[in-house]
Amino acid sequence: MKFVSINIEGDKHFERILPFLVAEKPDVLALQEIFEADLDIIKQTTGLNNCIFYPQANITKPNIHLPLRGNWGVAIFARDIVEAEHFYYFGHQNGVIATFENEQPDLIDRVVIVAKARVAGEDFQVATVHFTWSGKAETTDAQRRDYAVLQNFLDKFEEMILCGDLNAARGAEIWSALAKKYTDNIPAEIETTIDRNLHKSGKDIRLVVDTLFTSSHYGVSNERVVANTSDHMAVVAEIERV
Repeated sequence: MKFVSINIEGDKHFERILPFLVAEKPDVLALQEIFEADLDIIKQTTGLNNCIFYPQANITKPNIHLPLRGNWGVAIFARDIVEAEHFYYFGHQNGVIATFENEQPDLIDRVVIVAKARVAGEDFQVATVHFTWSGKAETTDAQRRDYAVLQNFLDKFEEMILCGDLNAARGAEIWSALAKKYTDNIPAEIETTIDRNLHKSGKDIRLVVDTLFTSSHYGVSNERVVANTSDHMAVVAEIERV
């Protein structure tokens, strides 16, 4: 199963991302920071016509980060999704999506999607997150709170491919906790998954925050991160059942 995960930063990088997806031909694709309005163009580009999407914020107020294009969140695409569920581990009060506030960008809903994708007759259980933000790359109490809730949900699944933008660096507390439960498949020599040439800060941020964790049910090969796709590098791998 060819697998790709990318934080695409809304619609800012489609001139790079769409040709990249055509070239890579993923069987399963996980995206973070995607607008609901752009689901169809991703389907048309990849041929992955089944999609599970859940929003984390409604982008309707002027801000310095994203255009005003409505619901924005995480998604999983595949040709055949046989089961799916989602869980909001922070926010989402009374079923109302949070409005993105420029002054408090961290106060958005946080959701995990779990989808069982069928590829060549085999099922692969994939989860994706855009985890709670930490502006200084340090583990925060909010991250600890949300991780406890998220992990309690993930624990009910016997097998798992967990990907996404963890907003927590490899080697720090939350990444290390996940690495005790799953295999960390990001190559050890990778020093960052932030693309300095496309990131709005323009800084050389040396942090690995984009993940590919797997339970013992899966073997991963040809894993790599790919620059010049978005402000976060794409995570690409071949995954098989073992």
